[in-house]
Amino acid sequence: MPPGDDPARGQSAHDLLTRWYEDYYSTTAATADGSFFERYLHRSMEAPYGPDVRYARVLEVGGNCGEHVPYVRHQFDEYLLTDLREPRPTERVAADPRVRVAACDVSDLPYPDGGFDRVIATCLLHHLTDPYAALREMRRVAAPGGTVTILLPTDPGIVYRLGKALTSGRAARRQGIADLYQVVTALDHRNHFPSLLAQVRHVFRADDVAVNWRPFRVPGWHLNAFSVVHARVSDDAGV
Repeated sequence: MPPGDDPARGQSAHDLLTRWYEDYYSTTAATADGSFFERYLHRSMEAPYGPDVRYARVLEVGGNCGEHVPYVRHQFDEYLLTDLREPRPTERVAADPRVRVAACDVSDLPYPDGGFDRVIATCLLHHLTDPYAALREMRRVAAPGGTVTILLPTDPGIVYRLGKALTSGRAARRQGIADLYQVVTALDHRNHFPSLLAQVRHVFRADDVAVNWRPFRVPGWHLNAFSVVHARVSDDAGV
């Protein structure tokens, strides 16, 4: 790439991240690029929830364009798709009358206690400045007996790094934006997996928590690319 075409030249960290998500995320991120890995990741999150399960009100935080929505297998009446900026859902997602969109900060959700039967977060916590506050908010708005589903990439685990190099990294190289990809990853992946999992376990310590490891299904963050946490919220509202 010629120096004059460098998309990172003269830009702040905020500008770099904004441009990345507006111009490159959908063509590089393994969670949104239409690849086999995207399908595997989202289907892993939905594995326990078949069509015989019902969660009337669903909240997704950090939902981007609604990439996860088509993979939801259970019944629902309302799906609130949120992100820090108002999501612009794909045509397929926007066509579903049950789906609404809103802009909100996951660390300070403008919704009442226990307002949702299921809360979903896909590859979100490692981007946040205060993931603990976000987890507390996700649990607060989940109804007793409801479920919080959280996907956690096992960054910086070996299998995760290898998978990322073969998916997002390869896509970035093909587009000639490998340098931008590297700096955005460094800026945006600010929380490592062991820290996040410890925070999840603490916030949901009064609840029924299951951690599913993928792809090898044996516990170990160096041995897997990601984990899916399913927390069934108890009647104890305290966190």
